[in-house]
Amino acid sequence: MTATPETQGARWWNVLRFAVSRPSALPVLAHKISKRLRGEHDRGSPENDTWLASHSKTADEVASAIDPELWREAAEFASEFRRRAETILQEIPFELGGGGDYQFLYWLTKLLKPDVVVETGVAAGWTSAAFLKAMQVTGHGRLYSSDLPYFRLPDPERFVGVLVEPELRANWELHLEGDEINLPRILAKVEQADIFHYDSDKLRSGREFAVGLVRQKLAPGGLIIMDDIYNDSWFKDYVTKNSLPFTVIESRYGIIGEIPRPA
Repeated sequence: MTATPETQGARWWNVLRFAVSRPSALPVLAHKISKRLRGEHDRGSPENDTWLASHSKTADEVASAIDPELWREAAEFASEFRRRAETILQEIPFELGGGGDYQFLYWLTKLLKPDVVVETGVAAGWTSAAFLKAMQVTGHGRLYSSDLPYFRLPDPERFVGVLVEPELRANWELHLEGDEINLPRILAKVEQADIFHYDSDKLRSGREFAVGLVRQKLAPGGLIIMDDIYNDSWFKDYVTKNSLPFTVIESRYGIIGEIPRPA
């Protein structure tokens, strides 16, 4: 939808209202707006694209090689969840962002049965719901999520995690003041994180900040999962420089660490 002076004005009014309602998030909000106004962004490169393609596997290849029966269960979850989610999102007159690979994350969570999952970037809650549903099925785990609501929308908090069913929320702690505030708070509460899923600020600086914090609390054998790794070469540079085990899924998802096979 093309922005008109009226819609632009409404958006800035929503930004102001959000800032007033959450003064502690104001520095994060100001930083985010500043980067957008400056047009600051990272771009992918042919070299990075080639490297990703040369290492890429499909989610089906990775999951089926480790636990094919569980992968079939994850496909059934994803099909049912997608139908329900699309029905909910049809009633919302705003674009709330993509869904991430919720089938793979459900599979991984059921496979590993983590005590603690930390994620950034909730939006409508596709990945949050996948983590939480798998935790409900296994009866194990807690999810800590960091987000900054779409501050240009009216009452944006009501849209965060809209796809997460009420019965899944008991094992969910949601923080809404941006990663710079949320992540230190979350990590102060947990002894360690078994899975860290990053899907927020796509700039190199955002990735470096988040991973730098989380690695201090990452459990032995813990996994870092990063979405949209084609945006820049951060993932490639990080795993090659530090000689870390990794998996690339469909040139989009990067996993740092080794996915263990069931005994």
